[in-house]
Amino acid sequence: MKRLGVTALLLSAGLASAGAVEQAGLLEEGRRIARESCSQCHLVDGAGKSALPAPKLPGPTFGAVAAMSSTTSVAIKVFLKTPHANMPDIILSEAEIDALAVYILSLRRR
Repeated sequence: MKRLGVTALLLSAGLASAGAVEQAGLLEEGRRIARESCSQCHLVDGAGKSALPAPKLPGPTFGAVAAMSSTTSVAIKVFLKTPHANMPDIILSEAEIDALAVYILSLRRR
């Protein structure tokens, strides 16, 4: 019986590691998508990389979006699937939207 408990513990630790690797992959993919698809209008990272200087950007910084109390993974995903008058019609796959949500939420200050 003890062996079963130890095996379950090791298995769950392995799954946690796999989950962390997957999360890191989503984070990097989200960062890439943000830089390629969103940086014309938003400051997308802390490095100050944007096509326009921050005061002239038409959209909020991703850090500001992440800091909003209403920003959740679901809220980001719904927002990105809904047309908005002030945003270009950028078509992203479900996987790209998931990755972008992970990236934006990673910018939240804890």
